[in-house]
Amino acid sequence: MDAGYGADTDLRDALTSLGLSYVAGVMGSASFRPADYVPLPPKPYGGQGRRPSRLRQPPGKAPTAARDLAFALPAAAWRTVTWREGMRGRFAAFRVRPAHRDAARGILRPVEWLLVEWPKGEAEPTKYFLSTLPERTSLRRLVHLAKLRWRIERDFEDLKQEVGLGHYEGRGWRGFHHHATLAIAAYGFLVAERAALPPSARRWRPKAPGLPPGFAPRGRPAPA
Repeated sequence: MDAGYGADTDLRDALTSLGLSYVAGVMGSASFRPADYVPLPPKPYGGQGRRPSRLRQPPGKAPTAARDLAFALPAAAWRTVTWREGMRGRFAAFRVRPAHRDAARGILRPVEWLLVEWPKGEAEPTKYFLSTLPERTSLRRLVHLAKLRWRIERDFEDLKQEVGLGHYEGRGWRGFHHHATLAIAAYGFLVAERAALPPSARRWRPKAPGLPPGFAPRGRPAPA
């Protein structure tokens, strides 16, 4: 997901509740806490009303913006990763806790990956990604999945322009469902055919079958 969707905390929470992992773009202003952050317990119960359940923030432990966390990383944390042929970038990944409205919660948000891209020559990082992939996930894997969104965007572009996904003009869900199914099936066929003969692969040339024994071309004179 790009940052337009990744900024929606409710959407990310819903995906997690469905058991789905994600790599979502976020803004550099998004706030986070360290993975080892320990809040203060709720206020003591005064004996009246509902028992306090909100966790409290220790003094001087305000959440930090993703941009500031990236600036604080040591130089050794940044690595160059090639994520597509001819495409590479400088990335760093570390574990954080999203801090969106956590002062109104009774439990901490789970620890996630924060992936940051900072191209050489740029004054500051250009992209930030939040991910619920497992802790053992490698940096190369994180970068590959984060950049996979651009390939998916290209798939949608080809679907709409090449096989007509965007040409539907009906008003019913069933008609659109049928139209989208046929368009996706056609695109899947084209992708499979394209993958069978990639530009960098050796060209496959079919061999003509051998002539069977005793074969005689039509019109040849019979032997004397």
